[in-house]
Amino acid sequence: MRRIVLTLWFVSSVLLLAQAQKVGLVLSGGGAKGLSHIGIIKALEENNIPIDYITGTSMGAIVGGMYAMGFSTDEMIKVIKSNDFKLWSTGEIEADYKYYYRNADPKPSFVEIPLKSKKVDSIDFRSIFLPTNIVPTRQMNFAFVQLCAQANAVAGGDFDKLFVPFRCVASDIYNKEAVIFRYGVLGDAIRASMSYPFMFKPVVIDDKLLFDGGIFNNFPVDVMRNDFKPDFMIGSVVAKNPRKPDQQDIIMQIQNMIMNPTDYSMSKDEGVLLRLRQNNIKLFDFSRVDELVQMGYDLTMRHMDEIKARVSRRVTAQENEERRQQFKKRFPELKFQRVIVEGVDSMQKKYVEEVFHYHNDVFNMKEFKEAYFKLVSDDKFQEVIPHATFNSATGNFDLHLNVKTQNHLRLLLGGNFSSATSNQAYFGLNYQNLNNYAQSANIDAQFGKVYNGLGLGTRIEVPSQRSWYVKLGLVMHKFDYFEGDKLFYNDNRTANFSQGEVYAKMSVGFPLRMNGLIEFGVGYGYLSDNYFLNRATITSSTKEDESHFSLGSLFGRLENYTLNNTMYSTKGHNHSLSLQLISSSESYESTNTPVVHLKEISDIFLQGRAKLDHYFPINNKFTLGTYAELTYSTRSLMQNYTISVIQAPAFKPTPYTRTAFNDAFCAYKYAAVGVKPIYHISRDFHVRSELYWFVPYKTIIREADNTASYSKPFRSSQVMSESALVYDFKIATVGAFLNYSSTAVSKVHVGINVGFLLFNPKFME
Repeated sequence: MRRIVLTLWFVSSVLLLAQAQKVGLVLSGGGAKGLSHIGIIKALEENNIPIDYITGTSMGAIVGGMYAMGFSTDEMIKVIKSNDFKLWSTGEIEADYKYYYRNADPKPSFVEIPLKSKKVDSIDFRSIFLPTNIVPTRQMNFAFVQLCAQANAVAGGDFDKLFVPFRCVASDIYNKEAVIFRYGVLGDAIRASMSYPFMFKPVVIDDKLLFDGGIFNNFPVDVMRNDFKPDFMIGSVVAKNPRKPDQQDIIMQIQNMIMNPTDYSMSKDEGVLLRLRQNNIKLFDFSRVDELVQMGYDLTMRHMDEIKARVSRRVTAQENEERRQQFKKRFPELKFQRVIVEGVDSMQKKYVEEVFHYHNDVFNMKEFKEAYFKLVSDDKFQEVIPHATFNSATGNFDLHLNVKTQNHLRLLLGGNFSSATSNQAYFGLNYQNLNNYAQSANIDAQFGKVYNGLGLGTRIEVPSQRSWYVKLGLVMHKFDYFEGDKLFYNDNRTANFSQGEVYAKMSVGFPLRMNGLIEFGVGYGYLSDNYFLNRATITSSTKEDESHFSLGSLFGRLENYTLNNTMYSTKGHNHSLSLQLISSSESYESTNTPVVHLKEISDIFLQGRAKLDHYFPINNKFTLGTYAELTYSTRSLMQNYTISVIQAPAFKPTPYTRTAFNDAFCAYKYAAVGVKPIYHISRDFHVRSELYWFVPYKTIIREADNTASYSKPFRSSQVMSESALVYDFKIATVGAFLNYSSTAVSKVHVGINVGFLLFNPKFME
């Protein structure tokens, strides 16, 4: 009888021990190698090993946090493979959410220097030479609301009440200590834990500036031990302490300065340590997700017999999934009602609220996303940090926006460095002010051999249910076009002809969804063209002819724009349509022409242009760009052939052609089509070719007396091509190009451009 009792006692004790046995999973940081944590979780679940607690740092916090929020391993893999994750890690904004309405006037600037206290001599050079982060935070700030808000609402901010109790670690660099997150905003906690110095911007929580937890604790086994006291721990280590730096290795020197040594060991009595030993995986090699997950899975399976021998408790996959679904069923629908703005004054707060313009109406995630990216596209804001807090009274989320505005005054520097004539220096001064409407003013100056210009402008934007702006601009500029071009040109060459313009325009613009705008306006300009009537008859005594124009215009413009680069685009599109009604008065002066031939001509004409520039991704390596342009003008031919060609609309689809003049590609009515095959060597490096076919309706012909006439319709066409090797440095673009045109003084041109070839538009563009 005693033996039976002892046997029953022993069996019941084992059963109780198995029932009570708790398992904790500890995940280290380590960049992309941390994706192997997903494979470890997958292997444990498939073998019915329970995961009762989870702690993680950096990438371990991301994987552990997703699991704690109820993500299955398949769902985690789907997230990592998604375009959304790519956008988080690069900071790039989706093309469909770039708010073109606020970015329709790009500047050729490399850097922007904030001027403190509105004083030009008070410059914060630290923001230029010592940026706080490489990856912009706008995309990530939004993403973590979408990712974490519902799970955080169910847990009420208590990380013990998630699907699996969770902890993550960040680093307080001021107090030189690790910070453990047990409650709060889950998205902020994970963000802080993964904010690798210089790569991502630090997160401020409770007035603490927090960075990547790996600085002080990259393997939070002590947090698991102290907070949860599990019966058994499984540790996953995918990192190691930095090796001793070499004198020439600046990266390792920085890592040694930043990262404190971490104890990656764990007592065998406490559990099993899984260590991934792979040295061929880079810190941000996230594209290798399947390979890394499999590595983690295989590593765990090699230790599975030991794990099963020491963990007697089992949880079936069905039990796990049922519990996961029960947790997710409690998720409130991600809808918002109240918008609470912090960090700005009452007038600025009203402006931000008007951007959302939902007032007390309920709005969904898509509407929040559109409004958020409209707001962050405004360069008057330094940062917008959103938080979603569930309001049990309304049954919806309250949206809290912590807004930081930019300095009022900024100095802009940029331009283009070229091997040919198109060297440009750009200096800009921008003032902006935000109250219940947004106001900006700018001065833009450019200097160079091809182009010199000064632009003054102001824009006032009124946010409302239907946002709109009023824009005023004054431009004084001059284009000098050279005959031919040479690699590393001679400065003593004279211009073939020059065009000077002084004009003022006033316009009113309205957004068309995220990527488009429509603009109407009026303008007045005075144009002066200096040229030689016929270069073939030039002698030492020949002087330039002059044509002068007084122009008034009514214009309208419709544009939809998502291109990713102003110089060499590789994705997105630009669809535009413009129409102008112009009144022109022309006068002609020449010492080479008898006085009886001088007269003034007045004309009223319509001029319109439609353009389509679209890029289609074929696969990861190839993109095909397509181009089409149609121009129509009722303008009459002018008093001589040369000025008729100079004033005709010109086809200039490539960076080189913006700085050159070829009369074979000028016509008052023409159509042009083109294709642009692009091969991507890497994400920022590509080679491209562009081939265009230009067909004028009627070619402008020079008569024997230098007057102009038209050919019969469709009697000629021209071909142009340009190939380039391009590297995008983000702040500037480098392009080595070769241009060919079927009709030109010199048919082939080669050169190098570094920067941006952007000019103020001409009056009739």
